[in-house]
Amino acid sequence: MALPSLQLIPRHMNSAIDELHTAEAGDVMIAITFTPYSRETIEACAFAQSKGMKLIMISDSEIVSPEFSADETLLVSVLSTYHFGCYAGAMALIETLIAMLVARGGDEAQARISSYEELRNRSQVYWSATKKR
Repeated sequence: MALPSLQLIPRHMNSAIDELHTAEAGDVMIAITFTPYSRETIEACAFAQSKGMKLIMISDSEIVSPEFSADETLLVSVLSTYHFGCYAGAMALIETLIAMLVARGGDEAQARISSYEELRNRSQVYWSATKKR
């Protein structure tokens, strides 16, 4: 909503490589990966850099693969007290990045977000339960 040029990949069940096909030098890719690192993510990062894209990595390690080196790495711990990783820190980082991007988008970004909300309200997209008394 706030950033119409932002694209999430992969989408529509395509591969990340398919989605990056038309990307160009000057575009920026933010990749998110935690151990064990996805082969597809590693290949997409290397492919993006081969196209001249800037790569920002959100990960639990500065070194994810010897095939590429991110331009910027935002380190997040995923350590937890049980077998699976805890992604609360990563979510907080992502929420902060989104807030910063929306703020940087200024009034134009705020207006786009408001227009989506107004459309959804007019279209009755949201369901509201009747509150119990």
